[in-house]
Amino acid sequence: MSQNPSLKSKHIVVVGASSGLGKALAEQLSKEGTALYLLSRSIESSDLEFEANKINCDVTDSESISNAFKKIDRLTSQIDVLVNCAGIGLVKGLEATTQEDIERIIATNLTGTLYTSQEGYKRMLEKKSGHIINVSSTSGLRARPDETIYCASKWGLRGFTESLRLAATPNKIRVTGIYPGGMQTNFWKGSEPKNLDAFMTPSDIAEQIVNVIKTPTSISPAEVVIERGL
Repeated sequence: MSQNPSLKSKHIVVVGASSGLGKALAEQLSKEGTALYLLSRSIESSDLEFEANKINCDVTDSESISNAFKKIDRLTSQIDVLVNCAGIGLVKGLEATTQEDIERIIATNLTGTLYTSQEGYKRMLEKKSGHIINVSSTSGLRARPDETIYCASKWGLRGFTESLRLAATPNKIRVTGIYPGGMQTNFWKGSEPKNLDAFMTPSDIAEQIVNVIKTPTSISPAEVVIERGL
């Protein structure tokens, strides 16, 4: 069986690493001794208390993404894993949704991930190895009446992730979609469910993503759906 090396030898890029799931994932990976490259708009001013390469990057700006990956190139010639965690929520009826809402959600949740995945994928193709992990949502699997635009962004992300997986497999690059249910994050700000305390924590989901990263290269998880427990 082909095994993945220790995570100590891995170079991992986490997009959206300054808060929520991305921050929790970065914290867990830091304990594995991984070489980390953390991207977000506010990462250089974040309160992360571990060693990592912090690179400011606005995922709604293609030039900012390009510049961020050029900075990564100056630090390493190796990207083993790219995890796209950047995302924002919107719980609002379509009739109340503004054009600005639509553009912001699509740019952050979908277009930004397309660009970061493209940058990572091009570099992995040169090595014929790597793993791209896109964090979506269970809203990318099923419709919800008050999340029309959010669902549109996450359904689009699922289609992209599945298509990229088919293109990447012959090049020995793995692509995985992660579909978590409700988490205790600022996604719900202003529309908090009454049972928010029962939702999963970002650390719960981060632990499962670390497990996916650790899977042997002989295994290629296509998608991981993570529902809330009882």
